[in-house]
Amino acid sequence: MKTKTTLCTLVCTLALTAGAFSQPDFDKVEIKVHPVAGQVSYLEGAGGNIGVFVGDDGVFLIDDQYAPLTDKIVAAVKTLSDKPIRFLVNTHMHPDHTGGNENFGKMGTLIFGHENVRSQMAAAKATQEPPLVTFGEDMSFHINGETVYVFKVPDAHTNGDAYIVFKDTNAIHTGDVYRTTSYPYIDTANGGSFLGTIKAYDLLIEISNADTKIIPGHGVISSVADVRAFRDMLLVIRDRVSRAISDGKTLEQIQAAGLTKEYDAKWESGRRIGSAAAMLEAAHQDLAN
Repeated sequence: MKTKTTLCTLVCTLALTAGAFSQPDFDKVEIKVHPVAGQVSYLEGAGGNIGVFVGDDGVFLIDDQYAPLTDKIVAAVKTLSDKPIRFLVNTHMHPDHTGGNENFGKMGTLIFGHENVRSQMAAAKATQEPPLVTFGEDMSFHINGETVYVFKVPDAHTNGDAYIVFKDTNAIHTGDVYRTTSYPYIDTANGGSFLGTIKAYDLLIEISNADTKIIPGHGVISSVADVRAFRDMLLVIRDRVSRAISDGKTLEQIQAAGLTKEYDAKWESGRRIGSAAAMLEAAHQDLAN
């Protein structure tokens, strides 16, 4: 059984890296700049939201989408600052957040990420360049008159997720742990966890206040109230799945039972990433063990 599980995990990991993140027509992608607070903005394009922090010391980026978009991303950054892009933090391993690493590295940008981002990219045989500098628990950047705190959160979307907190600006980039476009996507093949996602939301709520601007990995700026409502939804689903497992229901029966029906109109993505079925599978995996 252990051999079968390990083989399945490997196959799922390779499939995820190779094909789960379908790539758009990059020629048609427009990079849009969205102000957040102070000197913090985010860029919307194709892939994860890119955090941008500018000032006299240089530019600090969070994630970098896909390699073919690098020139467009740099052009968008230049509308905010003519300073060099000095630092870049990967929030996790997925190619729509790390695809531009090699390009930015060649520009002289120093790229950081949790140590699991680098090791998991190697395990998944990712073709993207991994972060050059890794950290275990946390690290701080002192740049542009601000302390930027980067730290590992409970395994949630993957096993290498990090939050990036702009303390004085009162803004937080969550990577794909939190998204406003669908149900959470929990990549169990790369260490993600349904229960860990709830813990990560609890942590996000704890470190936020009513004025905190929360930048999701995908979607629009949110408040702590938005995150709390999302977390509360997951608590309801957790309890329903737990009861179904206690009643002897199989995964297939749980997925067919309508346990998320009152939330689906808002959160069902219609594809595996962000679907109710995938989330329920992740919940079942955690709660059945």
